[in-house]
Amino acid sequence: MLKNSLHMRIMLWGWAILICALLLTLWFYYGTVASELTSSQEQSTERLLEYVKWRINKSDSQKGSAAFQDEMTRLGSRLGIRITYIINGKVVADSKVSDERLRTLDDHSSRPEVIEAVRSGKGENIRHSATLDTKMLYVAAQMPGKGNILRLAMPYSKIGQRLSRVKTSFFIIFIFIALGSALVTFILGRRTTRAVQSLSETAQAIGNGDYSKRIRVIPGGEFYPLAQSINTMAHRIKKHIKIIEDQKGQLDAIFENMHEGVMVLNYKGQIESVNQSLVDMFPSARKCEGRNPLEVLMRHEIQDAVDSILADIDGEKRSLIIELPDGRSISASIVAFTDYKDRRKVLLVFHDISEIRKVEKVLRDFVSNASHQLRTPLTSIKGYSETLIDNPPQDEAVLKNFLSIIRNNADHMSKVITGMFALARSEYSGKKLKNEPTSLVSTLNQSIGDVAHQAAEKGIVINCSNIPDVDVLGSHEGLVQIFDNLLENAVKYAPENTDISIETTTHENDVFVKVIDKGPGIPHAEQDRIFEKFFKLDENAIDNGSSGLGLAICRSLVRNFNGDIWVESPVDTTTKEGSAFCVKLKKTA
Repeated sequence: MLKNSLHMRIMLWGWAILICALLLTLWFYYGTVASELTSSQEQSTERLLEYVKWRINKSDSQKGSAAFQDEMTRLGSRLGIRITYIINGKVVADSKVSDERLRTLDDHSSRPEVIEAVRSGKGENIRHSATLDTKMLYVAAQMPGKGNILRLAMPYSKIGQRLSRVKTSFFIIFIFIALGSALVTFILGRRTTRAVQSLSETAQAIGNGDYSKRIRVIPGGEFYPLAQSINTMAHRIKKHIKIIEDQKGQLDAIFENMHEGVMVLNYKGQIESVNQSLVDMFPSARKCEGRNPLEVLMRHEIQDAVDSILADIDGEKRSLIIELPDGRSISASIVAFTDYKDRRKVLLVFHDISEIRKVEKVLRDFVSNASHQLRTPLTSIKGYSETLIDNPPQDEAVLKNFLSIIRNNADHMSKVITGMFALARSEYSGKKLKNEPTSLVSTLNQSIGDVAHQAAEKGIVINCSNIPDVDVLGSHEGLVQIFDNLLENAVKYAPENTDISIETTTHENDVFVKVIDKGPGIPHAEQDRIFEKFFKLDENAIDNGSSGLGLAICRSLVRNFNGDIWVESPVDTTTKEGSAFCVKLKKTA
């Protein structure tokens, strides 16, 4: 039915448009031919008018006499036209009227062509003649003498006959073209309908899921873009379906393997699905579809939050922390969302924050250790200061010793506080330090200059040669602080009158810097712990000014620069002495 309807619409509309175009064309050309025939007849009549005027002007007959009437009758008969001579509206001669009827003719001063001739010298008009009972073409001209008008009349029927023949010819042509166009439109309509039916069947097959369906035969060039579009659409849909299936598989894999536990509730507050991580957190959640969260989790606060979100249209998110009997801490985020049917559903995400709590405990321990590190030297400073105030020693050596102890403890406190601020900036600022291309040569040279005085006091020589002129990822301030700490440690623990070596190598996109000393070495069991906060190999760290934070700061800064740091000890396997602190940094292009 659709096929026939489309076919008929195409045929009728096409035929109607063509008929309208033909009618407009024929109407235009018919009007043009009629206008040209009328114009040609008017020009011929005007020429005859000039000829008759010439004959009348040459005539010796008196206007209004019988001889003038006879002359006009003979001339009009010879030329095949009607000649009328008018004086002040009265007809004094007419080639088509007898002498007896001349006196009975109406006054002609009101005739349109006569009025126009009197006004402008010449006038034309086409109308029905009551005298001759036929349609006539009138041409009038002013003659010498006041009120003298010459008028010629030609039967308009000759023009009408020619126009009738033209009209008949146009009508025959119109009939043949209309019939031919109807046949052509019918054939083209059937071809178009078949093509559309083929395209429709293919599109329907694609819509039903048969994405391998293609339009193999294209009936006409005008359908080529549409057929290509449908074939391309089918190919892309098939490709997109594969991508969607792959993405669904990926999402399912992510959903099942993500560390966070996920629970989805329907609009009734019943469990629709859970992932494996939630089952690992709550073994009772296995095969829990269709049940309420309270039945599975046994936590009333979770159920209360879910009920609140489902009941409260404005409620979009809840967050809470639950403590489990086994000591774990779970953070739950509950959020509402709307499905395709505009129904309110709930998503619960559970995150095990036990490790975060442990880190918080470590941070509290860090603050406690820092307080301890500051309390001891502060107590010493306070005690010696009170002694100096209340009971100042008379012996200058004792006084100098007291002041030296106060200064050493103050220096130790300064180092602890400075180290804590540096560590906080690099580790607890919540964002990475600014990384940019930094010259390795300039940072090493500055650090060597910073510790040159300390090294000279112990007679230690720092050997540094063949440093590659490369840029590494980091900041100038941070890299100088790393190398300052490593070189200070090397100078502190190296024996007097020895040397410290700085070796630099590159491998692909990495730069390795080694600071090697000939100190006592580091036991293997403690090589990992030396980078911990406040860890000291020497229990008498206050005496040598150690804060226990230098290497921890180095590790934090290096990791901010996407690098790594470690220690190799002993360097000399024979004497079991020496340590090499190794830093790996990223080379920039």
